Amino acid sequence: MSTGYRILHTSDWHLGNSLHERSRIDEYKKFLDWLKGTIIDQKVDALLVSGDVFDTGSPSNAVQELYFSFLTELNGTCCKNVVITAGNHDSPSTLNAASSVLELLNVRVVATPNKETHFENEVFALPSAENPQIIVCAAPYLRDAALQASLESEKPTTNEEFVREGTRAHFEKLKKIALQKRETLGKNCPIVAMAHLYAAGASLSENAADTEYSVVGNLQNVNTDIFPPDFDYVALGHIHRAQKVAGENRIRYSGSPLPMGFDEANRGNAVLLVDFEEGKEPLVREIQVPTFRKLLTIRGDDLQDIRRKMELAAQESPKAWVRVQFAGAGAVGDLRNVLLADFEKTDLELLKAEYVARIDGNSEFQEEERDLSDFSPSEVFALRLQDSDGANLPPELKKQVEEAFQEILKQLQEGKEE
Repeated sequence: MSTGYRILHTSDWHLGNSLHERSRIDEYKKFLDWLKGTIIDQKVDALLVSGDVFDTGSPSNAVQELYFSFLTELNGTCCKNVVITAGNHDSPSTLNAASSVLELLNVRVVATPNKETHFENEVFALPSAENPQIIVCAAPYLRDAALQASLESEKPTTNEEFVREGTRAHFEKLKKIALQKRETLGKNCPIVAMAHLYAAGASLSENAADTEYSVVGNLQNVNTDIFPPDFDYVALGHIHRAQKVAGENRIRYSGSPLPMGFDEANRGNAVLLVDFEEGKEPLVREIQVPTFRKLLTIRGDDLQDIRRKMELAAQESPKAWVRVQFAGAGAVGDLRNVLLADFEKTDLELLKAEYVARIDGNSEFQEEERDLSDFSPSEVFALRLQDSDGANLPPELKKQVEEAFQEILKQLQEGKEE
C-alpha cells in the first residue's frame, strides 16, 4: 500500500443507459455497490469521474436517486473527496443543480454552463488547501462557448483548428493557475488533469490497425501534446476502452465500467488506481470491473446451429441478454419471432435478431442491416455522404460540408442542454 496519495479514476458511467429498451438500473446498482467496496478495500483517498455520469441530460428520478445515494454513502469512508466533471452526455444545469449541497459531502462538481467559464474554479487542491496532496485541473467537456473563452484571438477558420487550439489554450490556462497555486501552497504537489475529449492515438478495439477514433473527417481529435509535462497524470473520459494514449503512461482513459452494447461486451471494463509518491512517477493499476450481466452474441449459419449454441449458452450463462446474428443463405422470415419460442424455454433473453453476411469462408461476419438507433448522428451523416453524390465532392469541399454538419450538431446538442 502506498504511503502517498491514491485516486481512483473512472468515467463514462452513462447512468440510465438502456439496451434495446431494457433498463440496466440493476446493473448500475451492483456496479456502484462494487465501486464503493473497492474504494474502501483499496483505501482510496479521492474518486475522480471524468464525464458522462449520466446517459442523457434529463435522467429519471430513479437514476438520480441512485447517483445521490452512492455519493452519500461514500461520506465518512476513507474517500474524503469526489471530483465529477460533465461530459458531452451530461447536462451542465442538471449536474450543477445540487452542486452546493454536494459540496457539504466534499463532492466537487465541475459542469461549467455554456455561457460561463471561470478557469480558477477548475483548479483546486485535494484533500484541502490546508492539507494539499495533489492539485486537480478539472475541465468538463468543452463546448464552443468554453473553447472561445479560452482563445485570446479570433476563432480559427476551420472547426478542426477551433477545437484543437481552443482545447490547447484552455489547458494552458489551467496549467498556469495550477503552477501558481503550487507555488503559493509551498509544496511540490503532483498535478492531475481531468478531460472529456477524443485524444489522437486512442484505440477503440484490440485491432492494431484501429488506432484512432474519429468523428466525421477526424474533426474533433486533439493531440496529446495539449497536456504539458507539468501534468503528472491525465484522467480522460469519452472513449469506452481502458488504455494509455500514444504510449504515455501518464495519459489514460479509464473506459466505461459497463459495456454500452454488444460490440463492447468482450473487451473488459476497468477502473484505474493511481498512486502518487513524492519524487516518483505515478503508479497506475487497472482493476477489472465484474460482469454484472452477460451480453452474448450467437452467430450461426442456420436455425439448427443457432438453437444448438443457444442451448449451450443457457447452461453456461443463464439470464444473459442475447443478440442473434443469422449468417446463412436466404432468410427465415421474421427472425426474432421465429426464435422467441425457443428462447422462452430458457433463462436467456433475446434482445436483438439480425441478418448478417459472411465476408469469406471463416467465421467473420459483416452486418447487412442495422437498426437506425444503432448509429450515432455522425455515423448516419457519414454514410449518407458516402452513398450520395457527396462521395464525388472534392476533398476540400467535402471537409467544409463535414465541418458545417458538426457545427449544426453541436448547436442542436447545446440547445437541448441549456
